[in-house]
Amino acid sequence: MQYPLRENYTEKVKYVRRVIWALLGIASLVWLTDFAALLLPLPPGKKQWDVVKVDQMYATRNRFNQVEWSHGPAITETCAYSLFPQAGKRPCWYVKTHTLHTNHLED
Repeated sequence: MQYPLRENYTEKVKYVRRVIWALLGIASLVWLTDFAALLLPLPPGKKQWDVVKVDQMYATRNRFNQVEWSHGPAITETCAYSLFPQAGKRPCWYVKTHTLHTNHLED
């Protein structure tokens, strides 16, 4: 029985580590660019924040173990024009496509 050479194994480990570090570096560079584009409006005149109306629904279980739905008041949510969540705000592309928020209430 022949075992793989140790040099061959360490070269593969080094290659995998380099790939992982490269992916982490690219991801952090994209996130930092997104953050900078939010702080410094690029291009000039671009909106940084927006307010979107989000509808609410409440789900409660009744005594027959069925779900009852009721409408709640609409709320406004501030979103950021960015690719990723920034400054504690969700991105506008996500908020504008998910305008219904469900709240599951427990008894």
